[in-house]
Amino acid sequence: MNFRIFSLVFVFSFVLCLETASALEYVRFKDKQGKERSEEGRIVEEGQIVLESSDSFAFEARDGRRYIIDRENVITRRSDDIPFVPYLKAEMIERLKEEFPPREGYNYLDMYGSFIVVYTTSRPFANWYGRLLEKLHEQYSLHWKRLGVELSKPEFPMVVIVFSNEGHFRQYAKLDNVSLSKDMCAYYHKLTNRIAVYDMSGQQPRQEGNPRRATSVDIQRLLTQPNSYNNIMTVIHEAVHQVGFNTGMHSRFAPTIPRWLCEGLAVFHEVPDTRNNIGWTLGPHVNRYRLTQLKRYLDRPHRESPFKKMIKDDDLFYSADTALDYYALAWGLTFYLVKKRPKELVEYLAIMQNKTPESEDSDEIRIKDFESCFGDDWAKFHKEFFDFLRKL
Repeated sequence: MNFRIFSLVFVFSFVLCLETASALEYVRFKDKQGKERSEEGRIVEEGQIVLESSDSFAFEARDGRRYIIDRENVITRRSDDIPFVPYLKAEMIERLKEEFPPREGYNYLDMYGSFIVVYTTSRPFANWYGRLLEKLHEQYSLHWKRLGVELSKPEFPMVVIVFSNEGHFRQYAKLDNVSLSKDMCAYYHKLTNRIAVYDMSGQQPRQEGNPRRATSVDIQRLLTQPNSYNNIMTVIHEAVHQVGFNTGMHSRFAPTIPRWLCEGLAVFHEVPDTRNNIGWTLGPHVNRYRLTQLKRYLDRPHRESPFKKMIKDDDLFYSADTALDYYALAWGLTFYLVKKRPKELVEYLAIMQNKTPESEDSDEIRIKDFESCFGDDWAKFHKEFFDFLRKL
């Protein structure tokens, strides 16, 4: 899986937050494609800072989308005393209709908690996906709150675009500047705050002109086919990212969050449950796919602690040579900490939640953060982890 989109790092000159920063701003500007856009929103605030410099500023629209706007591309900009308020779901849908018009076959579902599903697939497929998202959001929040993690309700409705075929999905990804691997069927974009996915049932037309549409029976068949396991896993993985970034588990703009943690939580929750009628339930599921890869990786000689290396180096998740190994290692570490050291994990998550874009980041700081919660006896830590792994 290619999650390079998460490697975006923004460098700004930070200034202290002003009292007027939450006022509603109106900006007309040219986006990265040169298209003129008009948005209502606010300057992005993280902690006690405003992400604004002499050259650009980070802008968050009322639908939750974020833009890095170059000042030279601003056509008009003004503000007033009206406080910033996100769009309601009904307002959001009206806004989405401008981008995804009904005349082009787009439909909309808004009965799934905090989610809006925009789709060109059959209603059964869109309905299945909406139910899956709602269940995941509910169980994710309950699980981590029970352990003592402070989470919030999503500020914005969470949007998911479900395409009827792979071609349209890939066309949309190009507009998002997302580079897709050959087998990628879904992705979450931190700037748009959306998931894009296409119907992987095998029944939806990949080429236009085929009237065949997925039915409820087709979806049940999808959930039970062994070759669909990885597709469903990818869909759930991306949904976990979206929920995590919208409930305060991670900050969408803090580049100092170690990649292993963000991906570790996603691979911890991504395990499908084909016995369930939506294909997923929260539970103590061992991720067999990741476990098999992890055993292969740990059988090789390592000159440096694999955990230390992973904690320090985010790039390991983006290289084709190392990504599978380190997604597996991130799963193993997260699964072990949840099962054996949940209190320390909650302490560590709290440290990460308090990171802001201005927080210092270095190899030494990352290791110090980890050791402050789990101790600095790495030999003992490795032994306990391997003892746990052998029992799996």
